[in-house]
Amino acid sequence: MIEHHTRHSPALFRAVVLGGLLACVPGCATNKKDVVTVPAPQVYDTPLALKLAEQGLQAQRDNEIDKAISLYKQSIQANPELSGVWTNLGVALMAKQNFPAAAEAFKHALDLSPTDSRPLVNLGVAYLDRGWADQAYTYFCQAVDRDPQNVDALRGAITAAQRSGREDERTLDYIKRLQLLETDPKWKLELAYRRVRLENSLKDKNKGIPIPSNSRPSPTTPPPATEPPAPSTPTPSGS
Repeated sequence: MIEHHTRHSPALFRAVVLGGLLACVPGCATNKKDVVTVPAPQVYDTPLALKLAEQGLQAQRDNEIDKAISLYKQSIQANPELSGVWTNLGVALMAKQNFPAAAEAFKHALDLSPTDSRPLVNLGVAYLDRGWADQAYTYFCQAVDRDPQNVDALRGAITAAQRSGREDERTLDYIKRLQLLETDPKWKLELAYRRVRLENSLKDKNKGIPIPSNSRPSPTTPPPATEPPAPSTPTPSGS
């Protein structure tokens, strides 16, 4: 028997393969959802952001608050990942009594620096100034948890606890801590008074004697005001 061998030309073979690839296209097109598109990395102008932030800080120190706010916003447009710029913007906004915007700025700083206690202190000050002592107390306590030696956080927590009627053993511990760190004579005097009053209140409470829900300090010793920490120079890391 004579076998007949059919030889395909190279051109014909290429046509067959190409036809198979083309036949696959419709089916492949249905899997577009499986294609992962990697976005291009965001490019920030960090040197410009730092330069603008420095200018904003100087304007803030010169009490040119509107100019400082404008410069901080420009800095954020150049690089929105510098937490220190957000913090300084919040402090400037508080100086203009714009507490909602200040709180948002501090929250941005908090998201960018999850280990920094300063944004939490600033949030506490913002809420305390608006009369929301409960929320302020929460933020101050979180700040103390992050940095047990943060004087501003301890002051804020003690003040917010008194205003919200939440003074307890935790507050007494804060008072004792702050007494070891405090250098302001007015605060030293205030802490001595508060410690004695709270220790006596807690003793009475343990004996079953009702304690007023919102004990107030002596009229002759008004609680010192709590202020946000001074703005600081932002760094590339945002700390």
